[in-house]
Amino acid sequence: MMRISSGRGQPTMQSTQTTDAVVIGAGAVGCAVALRLAQHGIISHVIERDHIAFNASGYAWGGLSAHFGSGVPGPMTKIYREAIDKHIQHYEQVSPEASHDWQLQRITSLSLADDETTATALAADAEWMRSEDFDAELIGPNEIYELESSIRPGMIAASLINSGWELDSYTYTKALADECERLGVTFASGTATSVSIVDGKINSINLNDQARIDTPLVVAATGPWVSQIDGIPELPIKPIKGEIIRLERDGNDLQNRVGFSGFNVGRKPDGSVWAGTYEWDRGFNRNITEEGRNHIMNGVTSYIPSLTGLKTIKTTACLRPVASDGIPIVGASNAADGLYYANGAGKKGILLSLSMADWIVDLVLNDIKPPAIVSPARFENI
Repeated sequence: MMRISSGRGQPTMQSTQTTDAVVIGAGAVGCAVALRLAQHGIISHVIERDHIAFNASGYAWGGLSAHFGSGVPGPMTKIYREAIDKHIQHYEQVSPEASHDWQLQRITSLSLADDETTATALAADAEWMRSEDFDAELIGPNEIYELESSIRPGMIAASLINSGWELDSYTYTKALADECERLGVTFASGTATSVSIVDGKINSINLNDQARIDTPLVVAATGPWVSQIDGIPELPIKPIKGEIIRLERDGNDLQNRVGFSGFNVGRKPDGSVWAGTYEWDRGFNRNITEEGRNHIMNGVTSYIPSLTGLKTIKTTACLRPVASDGIPIVGASNAADGLYYANGAGKKGILLSLSMADWIVDLVLNDIKPPAIVSPARFENI
């Protein structure tokens, strides 16, 4: 069978096939799951409704951070830090060639304050981060403007954090897929419409073109579309739309990630400046909007005025799968033996992709359960 990726034609499935496993979704999580399964001798079919890295995995900012997010400070802090370590190890092991380099790099973040209330909150954040051995401190105006002179006057403090990483999420996801293909994993185009359950066990998966794949193992890594598949319980996951603007800007400033009032700006390795992000709940509508662009540009120019009027290289929009409690859902379904979830990580999908894959493989092969905080058992009837 042909394999698919961006820029290549989409094959059709044969009417009936048999495989060790099916992974639904060719984003970062789905590709990571397929890779880890293949490395342990389970060769899967990956079914993707669009293209590899088409949605959130292709358009994400690519941040890998453990100092913020759902469950932080708290039980997810350690999990996020371990996930960063997995990325560093994977990058060193693969040593990607230049054309496939997802450019994993350490980054510094500035969160700005122009009033005492915000400055006090940032000071408290920096204090708990230091207590968890993050490299974080509160700095004053002189240091702020030495680091980034384009920030408007009036900032009185900032948290300076040297504990984050970034990567190119599209290239990273494509590299995972390439690794999968080298191990014999098949990528094919199709929309999963239903799973068939016989005697309480997964028996097959059915596609929109009437094709069927017989398999004892299905991993749902579909993003927010998961509950559109008949036979899979309705998961407490909804799509949250995010938009990012890529700007053309001369110079070499904004090497730090500069945040203020929920907005972020930073220069990427290709020299473009990314501004974002606008997040909203609009169902499955992933169209780029003038409303989103205006919201982002009004926000970022409020603290970096020189971004006004720059040429837009590209605007992207994607749908992130966000669980109702903000924590991913990873583990075995109680609806059928052989059905597993790897979904709902939201902004942390890229960060947690390798961890989620390892949890699934440990569960399938060794019956080692994922951390309780991500278990589907925290919800009823899924």
